[in-house]
Amino acid sequence: MKKDIFPINYFKSIISPKRVFTGRKQLNWFQIIIVLLFLNGLMMIPLSINIAKMESYPVEETYPNAFSLLNEAVIGELQDAAYAQGQLTLPNRFLVENEHGIVGGNISTSDEEHALKAENALIFQEEEIIIKDQENPVTSVTYTNDFAIEEITTVQMLKDELSRQWFIQNKGFIVGSLLLSLFNLLLVSIVVISLGSSIFVYLTKKGQISTIRTYKESVNLIVNTLGMPTVVALILGLIHFNIITMIMIQTFGFIMMLLFVFMKTRFSDEVVAQLGNNR
Repeated sequence: MKKDIFPINYFKSIISPKRVFTGRKQLNWFQIIIVLLFLNGLMMIPLSINIAKMESYPVEETYPNAFSLLNEAVIGELQDAAYAQGQLTLPNRFLVENEHGIVGGNISTSDEEHALKAENALIFQEEEIIIKDQENPVTSVTYTNDFAIEEITTVQMLKDELSRQWFIQNKGFIVGSLLLSLFNLLLVSIVVISLGSSIFVYLTKKGQISTIRTYKESVNLIVNTLGMPTVVALILGLIHFNIITMIMIQTFGFIMMLLFVFMKTRFSDEVVAQLGNNR
């Protein structure tokens, strides 16, 4: 009988508890690594789609000291501000200074240099916002065409709009960093689950019934077991995204599938053969 090639052999090995067990010898170590990366990639699909839809980022967590300078006095100074054709217009220049830092609007070059000497600073210039937060590098954020300064009436609204402006300019970096971090986090999780669970499965070889003989067989079995729960987590994540729910579905589904495999096969080729003969 013709032997299935990779990855077809893997997909056939995840559709039932019996095939999960009988397919435990089909993958080599390189193919196991490829499958783990593939399963991790499936988990990343709903995550990537939702992160790509992000329209803002909590920049206040990145620049907490600078954002703490925003208060009602600053809102009052910006009350009659207008934005058009890429430029911010203020009726009067202003410089609000306290012991924590400086907030300014349309200030001169000399005043800007003075403000940037402070520990924290937020400067609303004609074409950009300049942010300084203690020892962090000074950041300049160019206004977008939809900068909604005229609609701002509260401190929180101003913080939200500044966060949106900052995120638009830094979206590529933020999205890339989040995806890379979450990919690594999920990959570590699935590798730990696979290698850790495989140890317990491998130890069953000491039993009288189990015919699992190598650690690679155990890892292959666990990777097979993860296949269907990961697909289910992917589908539900596409319908309604929640990364915690996806991880719980993948983990719980894996445990249930492994239990079903044991109940059906007892990790024994002889038991599987008897099941075939009884049909």
